[in-house]
Amino acid sequence: MRFLNGLFAGMLIAGGLGAAEIKPLPLESGANSAFADETPDDRKGGWTDQGSNDLRLLKPGSVTLAGVPFTILDDEATKGKSCVVVSGSGQRSYLPKQARIVFEKDMTGKILYLLHAGAWLNPKKEPAGRLTVEYADGSQRAFILHAGRDLADWQENRGASNAIRAWSIYNNNSQISLYASKFQLEEKPVKALRFDAGADGVWMIAAASIGEATELKPLPEHIALQNDYPAPAPVDPAELAKHPRSGTPKNIIFIIGDGMGQGAVKLAGLHAHGKPQSLVMEQLPVNGMAQTASANNSVTDSAASGTALSSGYKTNNGSVGVTPEKTALRSIAEEARDSGRAVGIITTDQLTGATPAAFSAHVPHRGMVQEIAEQQSQTGYRILIGNGAGPFLPKSEKGTRKDGRNLVSELQEKGYIRIGSLDEFRRADEKQPVIGFIGNWAKDTKLLSQISAEAIDRLAENPKGFFLMIEGHYPDHGGHGNNPEYSVNGPLMVDFTVKAALDFAQKNHDTLVVVTADHETGGIYCAPNPQNPKRPYIQYTTKSHTGAPVPIYAFGPGSERFAGVLDNTNIPSAMADLWNLPLHRSVTTK
Repeated sequence: MRFLNGLFAGMLIAGGLGAAEIKPLPLESGANSAFADETPDDRKGGWTDQGSNDLRLLKPGSVTLAGVPFTILDDEATKGKSCVVVSGSGQRSYLPKQARIVFEKDMTGKILYLLHAGAWLNPKKEPAGRLTVEYADGSQRAFILHAGRDLADWQENRGASNAIRAWSIYNNNSQISLYASKFQLEEKPVKALRFDAGADGVWMIAAASIGEATELKPLPEHIALQNDYPAPAPVDPAELAKHPRSGTPKNIIFIIGDGMGQGAVKLAGLHAHGKPQSLVMEQLPVNGMAQTASANNSVTDSAASGTALSSGYKTNNGSVGVTPEKTALRSIAEEARDSGRAVGIITTDQLTGATPAAFSAHVPHRGMVQEIAEQQSQTGYRILIGNGAGPFLPKSEKGTRKDGRNLVSELQEKGYIRIGSLDEFRRADEKQPVIGFIGNWAKDTKLLSQISAEAIDRLAENPKGFFLMIEGHYPDHGGHGNNPEYSVNGPLMVDFTVKAALDFAQKNHDTLVVVTADHETGGIYCAPNPQNPKRPYIQYTTKSHTGAPVPIYAFGPGSERFAGVLDNTNIPSAMADLWNLPLHRSVTTK
């Protein structure tokens, strides 16, 4: 299956214009920060100091971006001194206000090119930064950089008159971008560059080059859907409506489409069936809507919304499983486990991603992935399956853990079986718990449903019942990247999973299935295309989350509790009430 990767690391195409025309400049003499950040808020790098919400996916080496060759330094080789970061913000006073690059030999060229971005920029405060070119003859020339003209925010994902969007990727938190800008030089040798912070925000220079003039080439926008994706066969809503909506479920299957708002659901239905209201999830007899605001913002992130959906209380954006006051309170999954039920967590994202973390960990910041992985390894959940083992493994095992621990080995010592594919999952001893890391979920639209069906059968062996949270994160991926491939395939992956859960629930008559999203992403609008029904018209209005309410679909005993307009915190609260479980207890309370 072919995917549009124009917004991803495939953009880093090696090569470019001839070395005599444009040459990358060495930044080593003034570089002061790393691209990657392992620990949020420790003031030790990562340029925004937000943990895994960083630039580690910017691959080191020679790249051509916007038609300009650049060299990206390697964090490991530079020991965390790979880029230039300056800030004039009082809130980030620990960052330097000035940095200076001195060249061992004078450099010449007509144009200076910067690959850079800002964070927390305030266009009303000027300047955003000052670039000073120091010439070999002792003269200088200063360039004042203005936010929105010469400098753009790395999460804004749109260029400006002198800031062409040159590179972009989804970093499992946000769609982020770097920009290429050019500055006219005097025709004499350059001996140094000086970067002074502006009045607010942070300015990061990832690379610089010098040479002849060339037209900057912005990233292409891929808004037209190119591929076809399978969908589950339609179901009969009248038949589903015959099933009881009251009562107490033995099992709960909670399916979350990350970023899967009403627009994404409609878009997927138009592509799959040529009409809206056509997906399996939309045929479930109980429908509702969920408000998603976090404790400190009308537009939530996945950490705060995941906490609301797992634990039934509001928290600040960025926080996982803790209140705004940083008090750790238990989730519905933890309460289900301690009631004797089997618990499973499945996600197409990393296990340490915000949504699965909210059901299995408690940390002040979602970027604390090593701490999240450690807590997840202590949950005792029967099934833990995601994408990417890095936070569970030491660097010696191609992981990212600084403490040298191998959490996978520790789990295996406790009896867990490690799996890396559907076949391995099916072959694994059904009596043993499972830890799994599976890549390339989006290559097979049915894979999430197949993994989930296997997990459901295993968890159902527990006579007291089970709780299973399943997350498909690709709708969020599509919204952030304005990529219709993921905006269509992602909801269809979820819909296949809903069908698998529904098949089990219809057969057993004791299982509640609840489907929702943590938030909407992309501000998606779409309409039918009469000339080509498989290619609906689509418009994205943003590359960020929005505050739009998200749909809820439910089936089975207890589903009547999820009708109407709810707050997202009502969802786990209703589940806990159906099972007569406490919620909002501290993590130390058993």
